[in-house]
Amino acid sequence: MELVKFEERHIHNNNVTRTTSLDEYYGGRDTTPINNVGIMTAKSTSGVEKTILAVRDGLAASMASIVSVFLLMWLRTSMSYQHVKGVTMAVAIRELYADGGIGRFYRGMLPALIMMPLSRFGDIFTNRLAREFQPRWLPPAIATMFASSLAAGWRVLITPADTIKTMMQVHGANGLSILRGKVSRSGISALFEGALGASIATWMGHYPWFVTHNFLEGYCVRNMILDAHLSSSAQNSTKKNVRRALTGLMSSLVSDVCSNAVRVLKTYKQTSIEHIGYLEAASGIIDRDGLMGLLFRGLSSKLAANALNAIIFTVVWKAISERLAKKKEEDVTTESKEHAQ
Repeated sequence: MELVKFEERHIHNNNVTRTTSLDEYYGGRDTTPINNVGIMTAKSTSGVEKTILAVRDGLAASMASIVSVFLLMWLRTSMSYQHVKGVTMAVAIRELYADGGIGRFYRGMLPALIMMPLSRFGDIFTNRLAREFQPRWLPPAIATMFASSLAAGWRVLITPADTIKTMMQVHGANGLSILRGKVSRSGISALFEGALGASIATWMGHYPWFVTHNFLEGYCVRNMILDAHLSSSAQNSTKKNVRRALTGLMSSLVSDVCSNAVRVLKTYKQTSIEHIGYLEAASGIIDRDGLMGLLFRGLSSKLAANALNAIIFTVVWKAISERLAKKKEEDVTTESKEHAQ
């Protein structure tokens, strides 16, 4: 399979021109077309090849998410507990520990190991797919909007795994029995409790994250920040990882502020013992903590948790994606040599 080639014609730096493969470009480079700074032209590639590239990037994201689950499960449990109980991070950690020690923070680990890779696959696959099939005339922000809509739809499909995980995180040892009770009363739809909120929260988190991420990657390329303008193999590994970590961090901060209120509603509704509507959930939160409670409940811990997660995830995801791209190029080279012989 012939790799797509991009010709980047940089106006600055003495009009230096170089060619990189699509895998190299997406492995550690900007995913936003260069406007006013350079021109990108792509040779033809099939829809199957584009889809394969998107699947590969999604698989890299899935593998990276497993790392973050093991490292940050305790913090995410504390965050979910805060969203429902409306307490501070310190109180959440103290109450969770009193309820079952260290193991209490890892309730829901198994469904998390199913749900998070699926969720990350959907996020990255849809973004990459939208970028691959983006017409030249379509602004990158609009293409990302389509990707966010696809990711939101995907999130609805995996809601049962998220429901099981969140019930176990918030209610501990009683989580599954409470969920079984809801299923017996409401049917299988209880597993999709909060699906609408999850899809809206996904859209409101996915879109700002990738718009910010794509913009920052493009900005670094155009301004030659931390070796972003160099080919992946020529970049200093420390600079590359620092750039990726900072890009992931800033993207996460923007995303969390935009989506926090919807996620609070989703978690509150999803983990309620009895079936409640979104308006009832919002009223309950506002009656207790006011409008600020709805907008900012658990936001500080969420920013901390997702900042750490974004740094770890972005660095590991790009590293795995880069490695898979390199492996594919090596396989193509080997295959070409065998055919030549």
